[in-house]
Amino acid sequence: MRNIYLKISFWSMLLMSLVSCSDFLDVNTDPNKTADASLNTLTPTLLFFTANNTHISANISNQYCQQIGGVAAGSTDSQLRNTYAGLWTNIYLNIIPNANAMIKKAESTNSPHYSGIAKVIIAYNLGLGTSVWENIAYSTADNQLSNLTPAYDTQESIYKSIQKLLDEAIVELGKTESISKPNTDDIVFKGTIANWIKTAYTLKARYLLHTSKKSGAASYDAIMDALSKGIKANTEDFQLVYTDKNFNPLHSIALANNTGNVTTTFSATLMNMMNGAIQDIVDPRVSLMAYKTSATDPIYKGVNPGAGSGSTTVYNDKTNFYGWHYKLLAPLQMVTFSEAKFIESEAQYLKNGSKGNTASHTAYIEGIKANMNKIGVAASDITIFTEHPIVNPGADNLTITHIMIEKYKALYMNPEVWNDIRRYNYDSNIFTGLILPANHNQDLNGNWIQRGAYPDSEVSRNGEVATQNFKTLDTKMWIFN
Repeated sequence: MRNIYLKISFWSMLLMSLVSCSDFLDVNTDPNKTADASLNTLTPTLLFFTANNTHISANISNQYCQQIGGVAAGSTDSQLRNTYAGLWTNIYLNIIPNANAMIKKAESTNSPHYSGIAKVIIAYNLGLGTSVWENIAYSTADNQLSNLTPAYDTQESIYKSIQKLLDEAIVELGKTESISKPNTDDIVFKGTIANWIKTAYTLKARYLLHTSKKSGAASYDAIMDALSKGIKANTEDFQLVYTDKNFNPLHSIALANNTGNVTTTFSATLMNMMNGAIQDIVDPRVSLMAYKTSATDPIYKGVNPGAGSGSTTVYNDKTNFYGWHYKLLAPLQMVTFSEAKFIESEAQYLKNGSKGNTASHTAYIEGIKANMNKIGVAASDITIFTEHPIVNPGADNLTITHIMIEKYKALYMNPEVWNDIRRYNYDSNIFTGLILPANHNQDLNGNWIQRGAYPDSEVSRNGEVATQNFKTLDTKMWIFN
């Protein structure tokens, strides 16, 4: 696991990346002074790789979730083994060492706003990592060449570390004095510290929901308290908007589709949730997200999971109208107002003994509207959809199925969806239309996939520790038991 401890410069990281983030910067750095990177150099580096990690996770996990699927039979959506190697590399080579360096430098220069940002970033990436592998290194991953075989922290310990980091970040971001303050180097919020604080609180709510099975009913009040201080509008979303030189990775997929290099497209499970097959009403977002290859076919159809067939719907960005998520300047969304409302809806529902109630229902409708407003659905169409009796059964008749289906759609290509699906054990009564894919991975013995495998490079470098933490791909994680 030597990579954890390598101190590398911003410029050397760019060389290892397939996509450069240099156009986000307006600073001059000396590539030979790797141990003395400036705060405003470290910030865009960390944010770029955090967004990249989100995409790496989603591009695999959301095939398991059947939002997207392979156009060839027996692809990743057949729940094939995957090591998420790029995610591991980024966390331990690009995130943790540089975030630790940023914290150290911020502390030495009395710049707590920067250390607060770094701690939010570490917490977010630990959340991505533990949701893929369960037990991972953190407490002994100190980016020094002093321990090449660190033990892994348990998932329970990782979640405690996440909450501690977020609590510390909130305190540091809330300080009135910070000698150095982020500005344009903050390529997400442009130095608006209030939005970083809201992101930290919303992440607290997200991860409290993750561990709610373990912590019980008390967690629901804690979730609501965090959300009360969290993201309150689409304009406060934690997301990265790419440039016309540094493409959103989803846009790159759309470009490949349009030149015949098709690898994945929309899954039938997602399309059937949106094309009227399940809800008896066409979701108005579908025509903004997808493009029909056959104008004579009125129905948006996705690829049959694991089969690589049946789709008449593809990614398309030839115009600004089709494929909202795949536009050139589309944001890569990490934490959103819509997600916050669905977390609130679920927490209120569970707090009420898994029964519909006014608080849960209100948040549910607000979550739908937030996402629809964000991607440009007309106000009249939003009203029609949110007043349809299948979508809106009223507060007393609201079920977890309503909440999770709409969250599933609103969090398109966000890896958080895999946590939702595993939390409810891939239940097709909740995620209507979810089916075990064709050509299903035989190693799973008919069970649903629950985790990624540790990367081969980690097994070779830190094999004894990795082996101690190895579990079969269908073994549930601690948070889901």
